[in-house]
Amino acid sequence: MANSERVQHLYDRAAKRYDAVTRQATLNALRARLLSGAFGDVLELGVGTGATFAHYPLSLHSLTALDVSGAMLRGARVKALPLPFPVRLMQRDFQTLPFPEGSFDTAVSSLALCGIPDPQRLFSELRRVLRPGGQLLALEHVRPPNALLASVANLLDPLFDHVVGCHLNRPTSELLHNAGFRVEVRERRLGGILVALKATPEQDGSA
Repeated sequence: MANSERVQHLYDRAAKRYDAVTRQATLNALRARLLSGAFGDVLELGVGTGATFAHYPLSLHSLTALDVSGAMLRGARVKALPLPFPVRLMQRDFQTLPFPEGSFDTAVSSLALCGIPDPQRLFSELRRVLRPGGQLLALEHVRPPNALLASVANLLDPLFDHVVGCHLNRPTSELLHNAGFRVEVRERRLGGILVALKATPEQDGSA
C-alpha cells in the first residue's frame, strides 16, 4: 500500500485510545445490525483492535483479519480469544490480498476503506477472493451528500489524510459500483456521512 509505513505509524500511535474513540453506541448498533448478515469464511480489512468481534454471528466458519498496525493487532488478539470459530490475525496492508481466488464468503470493513490509496485496485482484489454469492459488508464514512459539506470535505481532505490517514471525501458507493458491485445502502447516519452498506459482485458483463 502506498504510504503504508506512514499509516502504520499513525495507527500504532492511536492504538491505546482507539477503543475509547470508536466504542460509541451508534457505531456499535450499526455494526451489530450489519454484521448479523456475515456468514461462512470472513475476511476483515483493517480490523484495528477488534471492535467488530462482539457483533459477528457465532456460526461463522472462520475469520481472517488484516491490519497494518501491530499495536492494533495486539488488542485484537485479546478480543479474539473467546470467539468460537478459528481466527487468523495478519499484519499487512490490504491494497493487494495474499489469498487464492474464491477464498471467502464475506468481506468486512469497519471504517477502513477510507484510507486505501487505490480503492479500485482493492475492490478488484475483493471480487477475486470472494466466492460466488459472496458479499462485502462495510460501515464507512463517505463524501457528504450535501454539496456545501462536500466542498468543505474537499478542502479538509489533504490535512485529514496527513493527520489521520484517511479521506473525508471518498464516494465509496460510487467507487464500488464502478468496480462491478451491486451496492445496497442499508442505513445512513450523520446526514448521510456514515453509511452501512452491502455490496455484491455483479456477474461479468452485467455491471
